[in-house]
Amino acid sequence: MDLKELQRMTTPKLRDLAKELTDLQGVLGMHKEDLVKAIAKAQGIAYDESAKDLNAIHAVKQDIRALQKQKAELLTSNGDRKKLKRLKRKVKLLKRLTRHLAHDAKTAAIAKAAQPAAPTPPAAPVAPADAG
Repeated sequence: MDLKELQRMTTPKLRDLAKELTDLQGVLGMHKEDLVKAIAKAQGIAYDESAKDLNAIHAVKQDIRALQKQKAELLTSNGDRKKLKRLKRKVKLLKRLTRHLAHDAKTAAIAKAAQPAAPTPPAAPVAPADAG
C-alpha cells in the first residue's frame, strides 16, 4: 500500500484500516488527512506534505474548469444573471484558494530545504600504517 492509495480511500475505510493494521488511538475523531498521516507513519510510508497540496490544487482547478463551462453555457443561452454572478464569485474564490495552496506548498518546500541535514558522526582517526 502506498500514499496515493491511502489518499484515495474514504474516511470510514481509513478508520477501519487504522483499527485493523495499527494500534492507533482516537481514530474516530481524526480527519482524513490526519488519518492518512498517522497510518503512513505507522506503516513506514513516506509522507510528503507537498504532494497533498499539489493534489488539492489539481482538484480545485478541475472545479474551476467545470464552473467556467457552466458560465459559458449561461452566457450563450442568456441565462439567469444572479446565477452567472454566483458562478463568477465561486470561480474567483477558487482561484484565490489555488494561489493560497501554491504559496503554502512553496513555503513548506523552502522550510523543508532549509532544515539542516542530520549531523554525521565524526570519522574515526585512521592509524598510520607501519612502514617497516
